[in-house]
Amino acid sequence: MQILFGVLLGLLLTGLGILLVFFSLRWLFTDTVSLRVREVALVENPSSRQSSQAVSVRSLDLTGSFFDRVLNPFFRQVARLFRQFTPASMIEEHDRKLTIAGHPLHLGAREFIGLRVVFLLVGLVLAFFILQQGRETLYYVGSAGALIASLLYPEVWLNRKVRERQEAISKTLPDTLDMLAVCAAAGLGFDQSMQRVSEFWETAMAMEFGRVISEMELGFARSEALRNMVDRTDVTELSSFVSLIIQSEKLGMSVSQTLQSYAEQMRIERRFKAQEQARKLPNKMLFPLVFLIFPSLLAVILGPSIPSLVDLFSNF
Repeated sequence: MQILFGVLLGLLLTGLGILLVFFSLRWLFTDTVSLRVREVALVENPSSRQSSQAVSVRSLDLTGSFFDRVLNPFFRQVARLFRQFTPASMIEEHDRKLTIAGHPLHLGAREFIGLRVVFLLVGLVLAFFILQQGRETLYYVGSAGALIASLLYPEVWLNRKVRERQEAISKTLPDTLDMLAVCAAAGLGFDQSMQRVSEFWETAMAMEFGRVISEMELGFARSEALRNMVDRTDVTELSSFVSLIIQSEKLGMSVSQTLQSYAEQMRIERRFKAQEQARKLPNKMLFPLVFLIFPSLLAVILGPSIPSLVDLFSNF
């Protein structure tokens, strides 16, 4: 059995090495071809060559982080190998979650699937190494834990990113509405107010406003662009805000007063949520208090008296 595990581990490592070499050669070949095409374009167009003399052609391919230049293409190639075994519903679900999370690390749906495959392969290698150390129950549990962790960690990480971005949008929404109200009171329109917020702030909410402005410049109606923002974020408070803005626009109400009243309502709801979290603290502190703090206090208080108590009861 140990020989079989060794053979399987060797085959797995060999396959991973072949994949790495293949993708590296393919990336280098693609990089060389693109470089040659740019050089030919510069030769055939002298005016563009003169205007770009200060720019190194090679440096254009070195812009961006290492993750964007190397790892993302690698994950994309891995996902292509397994695209026949990947359900379309899984790709759509990952794409939706990545959109809500703001595409962390510039990951797309296929790159994330490739990342999951790589994590699973690493977990298999780690599980084989653990099993090589022995056949006791502890090693089997460790190998199973490595497989489960490698399978679930990317999904847990993505869900955490989704939750963090949604919480960030909900947290900054009242202040953003106040800023919009101030801009509207100063005489700016709603579109100009959103653009001003997107220019001066770097929050997730401001980035979404910037994308709304970009979509409107491409020809989308304001209501459609705002609904697209709701679909991208999946935040209940933001959905209510967009519905209120669309309804106010249809009824001809003042946008400034609408923003101020809704911002005040958002602050009240945020205060209620904070009070609710504060009421939950005693229940959350009960477990560490009973099982961690009380035993240590008893050990410190009663510990010095234990020898005296033992001598006292031993005389009876």
